[in-house]
Parts: sequence; C-alpha cells; structure tokens
Amino acid sequence: MLALARWQRVAVIALLILPILVIVLLSVPVWMSWPWLRAERRADVLALVEKLTACLRAFVRADRTSPGEPGRRR
Repeated sequence: MLALARWQRVAVIALLILPILVIVLLSVPVWMSWPWLRAERRADVLALVEKLTACLRAFVRADRTSPGEPGRRR
C-alpha cells in the first residue's frame, strides 16, 4: 500500500465527507420547515432519512472491508 502525504490524506478524507455534507446542506430547508409539514410529508422525510442512513452505513462498511476479502475487516 502506498504511503500518502499529509495533504493527500486530508484531500481523501474531504472527498469522502463531501457527499454527506451535500446531503445535509440540501436538506436544511426541509428541517427548517419541519414544524409546518403535514404528517404524511413528515413520514416521507423520515423515510428518506432512513434510506440515506442505510446508504451511508453501507458505504462506510464497504470502505472498511478489504477488496479481496468481502467479509473481513482490515
């Protein structure tokens, strides 16, 4: 495995965090209007949050497993 310089490690971490940051920033208007949403719209928002959470958890799990060994952690 190649050793990365400090700035490269920071860049890789920033790129991994970027999708999460985009999702949070794009969902700010929904959370600000939360008190005025109808019950069915709130359920839709919560379902979306559950799907995004599952997606992010799968992404983190996939990142922590070795490429050649699907079930084993590094």
